[in-house]
Amino acid sequence: MLNRLPPLVYKYDVGNMKDLNRRIARWSDYEQIPEIEMKGVIEGQNAIFQLPQILQSLGVQAGCRVLAVMDETVMLRRGEKLKELVLGLLANAGYKIERLVLEGDSYGVVHAEFSQVEKVMARLDERCAVLSIGSGVVTDITKHSCYCYCDEKGIRPLPLVSLMTANSVPAYTSPSSIIMKDHVKRTWPSRAPDIILMDIQTLMDCPLHYTVGGVGDLFPVFCAFADWYLADCMGMSNFVDGSWRIMDDVKELLAPYMEEIANRTYEGMEVLGNCLHLTGLTMMFARDSVPMSGYEHVISHMLDMSAAYDKRKTGLHGQQVGEAMILSLINIEKLFSRLDRELASGGINIDSCYPAADKMEKIVLRVFEPLDPSGKMGRECWSDYAVKLKNWTDARPKFEAFLKNWDTYRAVFSGLLPYTALECARALNRSKHPLLFSELDAPITEERVRWAVRNANLMRKRFTSDDLVYYLGWFDKQWEDDIFTRFYDIVKAVRTED
Repeated sequence: MLNRLPPLVYKYDVGNMKDLNRRIARWSDYEQIPEIEMKGVIEGQNAIFQLPQILQSLGVQAGCRVLAVMDETVMLRRGEKLKELVLGLLANAGYKIERLVLEGDSYGVVHAEFSQVEKVMARLDERCAVLSIGSGVVTDITKHSCYCYCDEKGIRPLPLVSLMTANSVPAYTSPSSIIMKDHVKRTWPSRAPDIILMDIQTLMDCPLHYTVGGVGDLFPVFCAFADWYLADCMGMSNFVDGSWRIMDDVKELLAPYMEEIANRTYEGMEVLGNCLHLTGLTMMFARDSVPMSGYEHVISHMLDMSAAYDKRKTGLHGQQVGEAMILSLINIEKLFSRLDRELASGGINIDSCYPAADKMEKIVLRVFEPLDPSGKMGRECWSDYAVKLKNWTDARPKFEAFLKNWDTYRAVFSGLLPYTALECARALNRSKHPLLFSELDAPITEERVRWAVRNANLMRKRFTSDDLVYYLGWFDKQWEDDIFTRFYDIVKAVRTED
């Protein structure tokens, strides 16, 4: 990754939705791409003051009721309390403001749970507009509440504006939401906001650890697409070329602007914000979170699911993902090297790659039982994993073809993996992103991280490189040790260079 600053010229500019739509309309596979229902992203250093005009553009006139959803976090913009500034702007413009503050846990952290969705839905009506003031969790809860309410009522979507308070997640533009079921994170169909308000000054004033969380949540673009393509090879997903194509700006601009992002300059916040919005679009095109959620995300989900048991605060999702993607890339690099060797020396015993369902059910339930003795968590995970296991068994002909044509597939994977684990770690370091799990805002022990890496494949139905390693029978203590040895070697090398 070269440390140079290319000009800020966007091929796909979310701030100019008309031009973006015109560009993707030229794609040969355009008819396969779902329509972008979001009307646009309003960005600028003082874009926040356009909020009344934004509501008016959606047909929400003065005198209308606006439900403002937020958490308890105090946020500052130029030393002024952000939420009070926003509510004051709307009140002065004649809107009837109703504040809904979502309560957090004992650490003050709000979790995306259906109980929170129900609280928001209870405050909605057919004539109100909705404003989310927050980052990933608040945005996901608000989006899903609006989606469920209108779906149940059979009415048109409510006007929804999302005010970014941090450059921390791609949730803003994504038409899906991450909501927990029985303490297990699941992706649900949802909706995107009509308009996203990207006030650069707010993002520049946001604490750095949230910003680097956004960097971490973006970096799966350099590994999760390989997981997605692998699932496609097995007939367990449908890879969408447009989802990769829309990420061109991310691939070209993100790494060079790491120092600008770390310093929270105007240009750095603009690049990071636009890259995050494009990741939302890539998920929209895929009709799923799969382009940005591979093995690395499941590791992070497992860490979240074990937080209460460990009596630790749930950490920043993006930072966990940023570190986990290094582990994921190491795993992929090991997997591909091993496939090269095994196939060159005589092949693989395919018959041994299909464990019995009753055996796997016991394993899944045993792994999650300590975290939730009621068994609900384990049952939820098994219900998803059982689908994957059946699909894997049914995919045997495709797996055989995959091995037979490995050299061809290998070339495609090379294009989807533009950077090595070491190169990604260097870039993360330049953004001031933590590299060790002990350095996270909510530190995690190596023992727990190893548990997550070892058992992540048991949590959900999405097929990743971790599953292939497991089914091949290669994930053992030595494989795990090799991953962590390489991980620490990479961190040491980066820190030495620094």
